[in-house]
Order: sequence, then structure tokens, then C-alpha cells
Amino acid sequence: MVRGLFIAGTGMFTQQRRMDVVTNNIVNAETIGFKKDTMTTLSFRDLIIDRIRDPNSGDRRVGPLNTGIFSDETLISFARGALEQTSRFSDMAIEGDGFFVVETEEGERYTRAGDFFVNEEGYLLNPDGHYVLGEGGRLQTGQNFAMSPDGTITREDGTEAGRLRIVDFEDRLVLRKQGNNLFYAHNDAPPAEMENPRVLQNMIENSNVDIGRELVDMIEVTRSYEANQRIARMTDETLSRTVNDVGRL
Repeated sequence: MVRGLFIAGTGMFTQQRRMDVVTNNIVNAETIGFKKDTMTTLSFRDLIIDRIRDPNSGDRRVGPLNTGIFSDETLISFARGALEQTSRFSDMAIEGDGFFVVETEEGERYTRAGDFFVNEEGYLLNPDGHYVLGEGGRLQTGQNFAMSPDGTITREDGTEAGRLRIVDFEDRLVLRKQGNNLFYAHNDAPPAEMENPRVLQNMIENSNVDIGRELVDMIEVTRSYEANQRIARMTDETLSRTVNDVGRL
């Protein structure tokens, strides 16, 4: 019975973790360039139950007993979000694979969110004030510019500001979320430069969260949590009655 409490407890804890992931996805359903998370679970190793003090049984093995589940890892879905046209010339979206590169105090970081702006000095920045990098470093675009599909930026006076640096990773599992729509590469895995990127101006990539799917998952998680909660309550009541009966004897 005590093992039953433990199994129900692991189920409740795992569903609580799943709810945190689903809630975060729903909160960021309107966040530009956001990539949803999914949580995977694993079960603990099964135990084999044997009969004891049963000489009349030829086969002492009863069968396996699962000992609960636990949250294994949280994976990022890099499926592309829907593209939306805007009226801002500094908005950009990558069509296909790739990531923008921004300069932060911790080093280079990567993002799919292209809601950039130009500061007073004419440099292209992301919403948190990090410089957007081109193939030659920071991009001083001026207050108005045009961009070709390969990411080459031309200032209003006709001079070329440079070409956006678009990178990708052979194995995207190395990417980790840092927050504020930025990713970093685990163990400093090097990115690969995209040879023929396609970047669209006056466009943004929306979140790839399917709000309907997330609400269904939230209902599923809630019901699973309640089921484990009922099992824990029934097991506790049974254990309590057993202890009271033993005490009377």
C-alpha cells in the first residue's frame, strides 16, 4: 500500500510538471517567434512480484509491477510558426530553416523572432537591445533601409550595410532556451552558416503554439492528476483502516 502512495505521488508530480510546460506554451501563444515545449516521460524500472509461502503454486512469479513515472526531458519544437505581414520595415522573418544571430553579454545567441528596431545611432537591435549581427558584425542600417531575399541590407542612400548572418545547427537538440526568445548552444556547439537563406522584410513569424491543442492537453493533464489524487486518497484511507485494525488486535 505504501508503494501505491509512491506510485500515485510520482504521477501527480509528473502531471504538475506537464502542466507547467503547457501553461508556459499558452502564455506565449502570442509571442513572436516563440517555440513550444513538449515534455517526455519515462517509467521507473518494473519490479517482478513473486509468491511467498505458497507451496501449492507451481509458478511463484505473479508478474511485473510498475513503480511510477518521472519527467524525462523537455524538448523544443522548431516547427515554423505562421508568417504575418506588418508595416514595419525593420520586421523580418526567415522563410525555412535558420536563426538570426544577436550579440549579448554572454556571447552570441540565436532567435527566430525578427521584430527588430533601429536605434538612434542607426544600428539594428532586437527588442531587448541586443545588436543583430551581419556577416561582418553589427549592422548599421540607418533609419530606413531595404532588404533583398538573401538578407543583404541597403541603406536609404543606396550604400550597402551588409548581409544578415543566418545560421543553423546540424543537430538542433544542442539548442537550449535562455529566455526572451533567445537560444544558446549547449557545450558551445558551433553553428553552420546558411549559404542560401531566404529572409522576408515587413514580415514576422508568429508563435508555433496551437492554442486548441494546448487546451486539450491541459484538460488531459488535469484529469490525470485528479485520477492519481483519488488513488492516493483511497490508498491512504485503506492504510489508515489497516493500522487501526492492527492496533485493536
